[in-house]
Amino acid sequence: MTWLALRLLRPYLIVAVTVTAAATAYVLYGATVVQGQLDAAGMPDCLDPNFCYPAGAALDAVFGMELVAAFVPPLLGLVLGVALFAREREHNTIAFALTQSVSRRRWVYVKFGWALAAGLACTATVASAHRLVATRYTVLANDTYELLYPLHLNNIGYMVAQTLLLVALAGVVGLSTGRTLQTLVLSALTGPVAWLVTAGVSVLCMYAVFLLTGGTDTTTGDGGFADDISMMDPFAYLVGAVAIIAATALVLLAPRVRGRDT
Repeated sequence: MTWLALRLLRPYLIVAVTVTAAATAYVLYGATVVQGQLDAAGMPDCLDPNFCYPAGAALDAVFGMELVAAFVPPLLGLVLGVALFAREREHNTIAFALTQSVSRRRWVYVKFGWALAAGLACTATVASAHRLVATRYTVLANDTYELLYPLHLNNIGYMVAQTLLLVALAGVVGLSTGRTLQTLVLSALTGPVAWLVTAGVSVLCMYAVFLLTGGTDTTTGDGGFADDISMMDPFAYLVGAVAIIAATALVLLAPRVRGRDT
C-alpha cells in the first residue's frame, strides 16, 4: 500500500523537489550577489541600511529572496495537496486502491502522511536556507518589502506550517470535489483565508497571555536593525502551532468526507 501511494504521488514529489532545489539555489545565489556588493563597498559585515542599503542587482536579489520565502511554502502546499485525492477521484483510481484490502481511512492517512512529510522536508529546506543565509541580507531592505514580510516572518516554523496547512486543506477539498481544477481554485482562494483565521486566533491567544502576564515585553536585543530577524519569532511559532493543530484536525476528519458522487 505504501509503495502504491508513493507511486501515485511520484510526479508531484518530483515537482516539489524541483521547486525546492530551484528556490534554495536562488536564495544562495541572491545572498552571494548582496554580499558581493557589500564587499565592493568595503562594508562586508554591515547590517545597517542607513550605511549599506542594497541597490541595483543586490536590491533585486533581496526582492527575489523575499518572494521565495513568501510564496514557495504555499506553492509547495498546492503542488502536494491539490492532486492528493482530487486526481484519484477524477480518474477513479481511488476505487482500485480500495480494492487492495485497504480501508478508506488507512488509505487517506497513508497518502496524507507522505504528502505532509514531503511538504515538511521541502519547505524546511527552503526556509532554513532563507533564515540562515538570506535574512542577513534581506533585513537591509525590510522597509521596502514590508508587505512581503508578514507572509514569512523570517521564521522556519511559520513557513513550514503554511505548507502543512495547505496540504491538509487541499487534500480535504480534493476529497470533497473530486475535480483537480476546482480543487486548485478553491484551495488557492481559501488558503489565505484559513491562514488569516489562524493568525487571528494566534493574536487572541497572545493577547490573553499578555493580559495574564501583565503585558511583559518579550523583545530582546538592543533594538538594532539585526533584531528584525528574530523579533517576531514568538508570534511566528504560535501561529505555526495553531496552523499545525488545524492541519491535524483536517487530516483526522478527512476520511469522513464524502464527495457529491460517492
